[in-house]
Amino acid sequence: MTSVTGACCVITDAACDRCYLFGGRLASLLGIGETPFIYRDISSSDEDVIYNRLHPGDLVEKRMLEYEYFKFVHPLPPDEKLRYKATCRIRIKDRYGQYRVISNSTQIMRPSPAGKIWLILCCYDLSPEREMASGISPRIVNNHSGEIIDFSFSDKKKHVLTDREKEVLLLIKDGYPSKQIADMLGISIHTVNRHRQNILERLSVGNSVEAIMAATVMGLL
Repeated sequence: MTSVTGACCVITDAACDRCYLFGGRLASLLGIGETPFIYRDISSSDEDVIYNRLHPGDLVEKRMLEYEYFKFVHPLPPDEKLRYKATCRIRIKDRYGQYRVISNSTQIMRPSPAGKIWLILCCYDLSPEREMASGISPRIVNNHSGEIIDFSFSDKKKHVLTDREKEVLLLIKDGYPSKQIADMLGISIHTVNRHRQNILERLSVGNSVEAIMAATVMGLL
């Protein structure tokens, strides 16, 4: 796909917390690689090599869209999970430091034998648009019926995490384990662990290190 279109595609293995990035010529334009085609095996479920180049405001909305998308497809039967994809337009800084408008889509590539989310395909392609209107135009699209679900995150950007979740994440960032965080905040360790899980889901990341990096880049901490 990437050799024909020149786009960048990332396959995420949610079960193994790994990404596999395939980059066509767009990867060279964005400064991700020097050759016309690149391949990277990333030991994380977060494609930071791309996310680190996103416009900060767009990154916030993209993560919010991912959260809504995975929450939407999670309860669906395995076959129906494959019918939906999340789409948006985002700005990514190129190798020259200029932002390019990129069309982005995320969809379930294959469910696990148990019907859970397993392989996820995320595609980045150069948009014909040079400027972006307000927001990233976040949508969930049904490829079978044509149904389109529109979102607006303009009023929700600063509230991706609750105040308590931010408090917990800051303590995690400072190196405190869940038991100490529970004692410091006067809550149960079960509540701390629930906050931890909510943070990972809301930021669409696989672990606490990725959560700290994502929240920092998004300006939430």
